[in-house]
Amino acid sequence: MDMVASLARVFASTVLPVFLVAGAGYILARAVRLEGRSLGRVVFYLGSPSLVFRSLYNMEISSALLQQQLMLVAGVYLVTGMLGWLIGADQERRRRSALTMSSAISNNGNMGLPITLFALGDAGLAIATVYYAISALLTNTFGVFVASSGSAPLGKALGQSLRAPVIYATIVGLLLNRFAVPLPDSLYRAVDLMAGAAIPMMLVLLGIQLSVTPFNHEQRVVWRSLIIRLGVSPLAALALCLLLGIGGLERQVMILQAAMPTAVVATVLATEFGAAPRLVAAAVLVSTLASMVTISVVLVLIT
Repeated sequence: MDMVASLARVFASTVLPVFLVAGAGYILARAVRLEGRSLGRVVFYLGSPSLVFRSLYNMEISSALLQQQLMLVAGVYLVTGMLGWLIGADQERRRRSALTMSSAISNNGNMGLPITLFALGDAGLAIATVYYAISALLTNTFGVFVASSGSAPLGKALGQSLRAPVIYATIVGLLLNRFAVPLPDSLYRAVDLMAGAAIPMMLVLLGIQLSVTPFNHEQRVVWRSLIIRLGVSPLAALALCLLLGIGGLERQVMILQAAMPTAVVATVLATEFGAAPRLVAAAVLVSTLASMVTISVVLVLIT
């Protein structure tokens, strides 16, 4: 009964709000004409960079922890991304890019952080915040490269990834944090306001994309990325933890974060670069629904 009550609290505090906001975007898009690409660009160029900068600027960063997590998150991204690319071998280029993103990009922000706080407390949340910052950096480099490679030559795709504003938000956030450089209150408050708006905008964008998502036989391939994102990814994190000698609370956080569903930001990237955004939106929805079960199993196994 305790487990049932815990699962109910997790659902009420983390999953239900996600669906309520995305549902509002869905209903609004059905009621009035909305164009998701413009909102996606606002998130890509303003919301996400502000969110990552704020996280890095405020957190207490241990060099050893940062190095370990960088290797682990990069390893998980590499494994899931390569598998995602392989399972899309029979798809056209844009859809193959979509499957790669859906397999590799995990929702470590608006789902990963609150679930970690609930399951592992404030100490776990501090570790999860570092994981989230690294995953956001990889999403906006690796993810941008994959998304743009669906419709552009590889050289041009690499150039697109270097233009991702989150890269520079990460660098500036780390430098200002390391050297304890204070920001003027007016500037920080502006960044804080935009960062606070990022996740709701992502969820509204998801709802807009879902309002035009045809759920038909063409979307069945999302089950391929679902297996990788929710099954292979936490197993890869466990293997890397054993390889790197990561144990205790840190291992629990790494595995839990790796078990998160496909991130809403994948829809942002797919929208911006035309990488089959409807397929990515379907993967986000299906993986988020399925994760209610899979995350529960992971929590039982690691705690």
